[in-house]
Amino acid sequence: MNTKLQASAVCAFFLIFFQFVISNEGYSQVSWWKNKNYSSEAKRQKFADCKKVFLDIADGINYESVYLIIPYFGSEVYLNFVDNEKGYYSPDQARFIIESFLTNYPATSFKWKVSNASDNYAFALGKHKYKKNGSIYKFDVSASLKYVYGKWLIDQLIVN
Repeated sequence: MNTKLQASAVCAFFLIFFQFVISNEGYSQVSWWKNKNYSSEAKRQKFADCKKVFLDIADGINYESVYLIIPYFGSEVYLNFVDNEKGYYSPDQARFIIESFLTNYPATSFKWKVSNASDNYAFALGKHKYKKNGSIYKFDVSASLKYVYGKWLIDQLIVN
């Protein structure tokens, strides 16, 4: 086998390998959400809306924007954060607490890892990574949603 052919084979191998790595990284982004066959278009839309809430929560964490999260608060939301904020809060209080958390622990990345949804409840578990003093730290994040009056609302956010 000549050197040009060997170099081409090695190059092709690396191209295929990197394509596989890149495509798997993209796949892992959505692997946390299991699409199902829904009995109706209305049910499909209901769960698409549920997924959107989780995506907006993730974007709010990644972009340090509480304003992507607060549209999904009902009259109260349960928070249990690593810095000992625990209990039921009004939307204004919750906004302040989440804003403080996002300022103190800005995400270098946040990804949902797993989720589950039923007709009236849904939850997702994710990893929040942040950098402090040159080291990377992680928090586990869980979010629970409930379906109330035709929309998904955040019931609980827990960070530990």
